[in-house]
Amino acid sequence: MTTTASFHIGYTQYLGPDGEPVQPLPAFAREPEALISLYRAMVLTRAFDTKAVALQRTGKLGTFASSVGQEAIGVGIASAMQAEDVLFPSYRDHAAQLLRGVTMTESLLYWGGDERGSDFSGPRLDFPNCVPIGTQVCHAAGAAYAFKLRGEPRVAVTIFGDGSTSKGDFYEAMNMAGVWQAPLVLVINNNQWAISVPRSTQSAAQTLAQKAIAAGIDGLQVDGNDVIALHQVMHAALAKARRGDGPTLIEALSYRLGDHTTADDATRYRDSEVIQKQWEREPLLRLRTYLMKIKVWDTARDEELGKACHAQVEEAVQAYLAVPPPDTSAMFEHLYETLPPALREQREGAQRFAPIAGNGNGGNGRNGGPAMADLNMIDALNHALAYELEHDPAVVLLGEDIGVNGGVFRATAGLQARFGAQRVLDTPLAEAGIAGTAVGMAAMGLRPVVEIQFSGFLYPAIDHVLNHASRLRHRTRGRLACPLVIRAPCGAGIHAPEHHSENPEALFAHIPGLRVVTPSSPARAYGLLLAAIRDPDPVIFFEPTRLYRLFRQAVEDNGEALPLDTCFTLRDGSDVTLVSWGGAVQDAQASADLLAQEGVMAEVIDVATLKPIDMSTILASVAKTGRCVIVHEGSRTGGIGAEIAANIAERGLYSLLAPVQRVTGYDVVVPLYRLESQYMPGVQRIVAAVRQALEAS
Repeated sequence: MTTTASFHIGYTQYLGPDGEPVQPLPAFAREPEALISLYRAMVLTRAFDTKAVALQRTGKLGTFASSVGQEAIGVGIASAMQAEDVLFPSYRDHAAQLLRGVTMTESLLYWGGDERGSDFSGPRLDFPNCVPIGTQVCHAAGAAYAFKLRGEPRVAVTIFGDGSTSKGDFYEAMNMAGVWQAPLVLVINNNQWAISVPRSTQSAAQTLAQKAIAAGIDGLQVDGNDVIALHQVMHAALAKARRGDGPTLIEALSYRLGDHTTADDATRYRDSEVIQKQWEREPLLRLRTYLMKIKVWDTARDEELGKACHAQVEEAVQAYLAVPPPDTSAMFEHLYETLPPALREQREGAQRFAPIAGNGNGGNGRNGGPAMADLNMIDALNHALAYELEHDPAVVLLGEDIGVNGGVFRATAGLQARFGAQRVLDTPLAEAGIAGTAVGMAAMGLRPVVEIQFSGFLYPAIDHVLNHASRLRHRTRGRLACPLVIRAPCGAGIHAPEHHSENPEALFAHIPGLRVVTPSSPARAYGLLLAAIRDPDPVIFFEPTRLYRLFRQAVEDNGEALPLDTCFTLRDGSDVTLVSWGGAVQDAQASADLLAQEGVMAEVIDVATLKPIDMSTILASVAKTGRCVIVHEGSRTGGIGAEIAANIAERGLYSLLAPVQRVTGYDVVVPLYRLESQYMPGVQRIVAAVRQALEAS
């Protein structure tokens, strides 16, 4: 099929940074009220953004992604769309969502850890925030094809960051849309940063828009701080798509004036003088300056608008704060059209346990408990990585934002400065590419240690983990090996956004050829990470985020590894065996303390290596106590606990005085933070399970 792509990357700008027109304005922009309407939308977005950040700082909102400095992109896009079009946003597109009719209260609910914030009022088909990077581009291409197939005059519109253009999802979706000549508009919000990684590190291309050439579609650039240019370019791209003339890729050049999210500190990697200069180019100032020059706006009206927007935001905030917390059963809603019987049973069980203070959670993962000794878990991991970098020249670290920024949790802080950018590599934002290149490094004699920012971001990399890293030794009959470590923060308890609290341990433990390891203390994090790096086979190393800064422990930085494939008995007991791992170990130990006050002596075992499991230690303990309660945060069905219980049934059944009990996460999506404590296996549920085992014997 011959396409109409011109292969020329044009650039559109109407207002310069000083607010002066650089070319005659389009027809719509000659109507002052049209421009004032765009300005109002940007001011409201800025007011909402500012308030949301303030709410997060005071503990009334979870991690929030600000769009300050990028308001023109969302407003320009949404103002050009028709009601029947469908928007596929990223997590930073508040301006477009607000203009499309998402209420501020709904948005605050989502960022406040309540899934009901994605249940938009009204019959709109717009997709909710997309947290996985760039995947919404594929969804938009599919929707566009559906519109074309049915002959509907509708367009799918997707917005994504410059970092997303490093992902296979972006290339694949754009290529498919080009082949299909689908009614799709793709908008890159090139705000110059993917967290701490600059645009120059993401791509060597002169423009990101030129990536459209390979897909045979039109690509162009627009000044992302000029809302007039955005609206005009978007209007033309939408009309083109509606005519059946195919997709358009628009690169909007903006700048992220704030932090990546409220969990980030951009002063670690950006020059304050550069930021100050960028504030002079920001979109609100630019349009306001022009409106005042043509004398349709003045300071009094601007102050009046600011007050009105502030009042509107405050009203939404009060409505948000007045929404009661969701019922425990809410985490089970909408998972299936009809809830299966097993999940109905889990829902009934969950409702019996009200949330309790503490519940073994570790706060927000960045401000842990008081210093008790030398190192917290993050410090211990950093020391282990530094030790191996210093003592083994084959060790290299790679991942997103692990250089100057030190990783999102600062596990690699200071290592790039100490060992150089060739040993500690900031990579483009592409988990599949990171994992795949690490396989090649490992096969050629290096010992790569990959950091995936959160375990929920491992899924794009699973092709290389499952089909290559785990099989390379077997496929080559031992000729090649893959001594690779993939580190991934996991689990709930830190009030993180969607996809940041996953527990995919069982998924990876099911893959032959992998080791799966998870520490439960700073000392074990240090020793087990050393062992994982030195292991000749690939290791998935899950790090419980709620333990990162929960407590400190004396850790001797002597390079001494702990054994893999071995359980650790943390507490001797005679009445019941508590088997756990990762973050849930803290809950198991707290439960053992509580049970001891009742005269029940619980033996606590930290499994540590989830593949292969040291069953001999567990069976010996069960033979002594006669009862076993298995505790893990991952979902129940097909979890590691089921594997341990099956082994006990096969090899230790006659030792049991009561059936094995499991206290686990539920078979639901890990809920946002308003319900995460009720999802996690807390002390209350563990103690109840122990009492049940005691009563059954």
